[in-house]
Amino acid sequence: MEATKSGVDKATRQALILTLISEKELGTQQGVVGALADEGVEVAQATVSRDLAELGVLKVGSRYLALPHEPGTAGIEVLPSFVIGITPAQNQVVVHTRDGTAGAVSSVLDRVRGLRTIGTIAGQDTVLIITPDNAAAEEVSSLIADVCRARTRPAGNVE
Repeated sequence: MEATKSGVDKATRQALILTLISEKELGTQQGVVGALADEGVEVAQATVSRDLAELGVLKVGSRYLALPHEPGTAGIEVLPSFVIGITPAQNQVVVHTRDGTAGAVSSVLDRVRGLRTIGTIAGQDTVLIITPDNAAAEEVSSLIADVCRARTRPAGNVE
């Protein structure tokens, strides 16, 4: 473990949180605190809570996902309105969408930090998601289904 970086600035800490969420299956604020400590950054759980809320991190099922906000682009909140079916198929996931919305769904999925995908291809009403393996396809399918069933909540809430 490297020396403690308690004095890291907020932007650096938040960037590290996004990286950790992308690389590890973190689902609790204490888990994020621990992962930061492993990186040499000591921080209070309350600070992590605020950071997660500011970053727009969502708790989906049992883990965190982050979708960095980009003005003028669709966010993860469009998935329940646009997605009408999800089918995992080996290391791929086929997502059926309302007509004309596959591009928006694909764009959102490409930007989600922590979603184990290699990439997406969008047609008019279908998105093909390629994942590294069969287990990742099942996980991605389940996470998208959780979002569509509104089993998500902002991660900054006290757990």
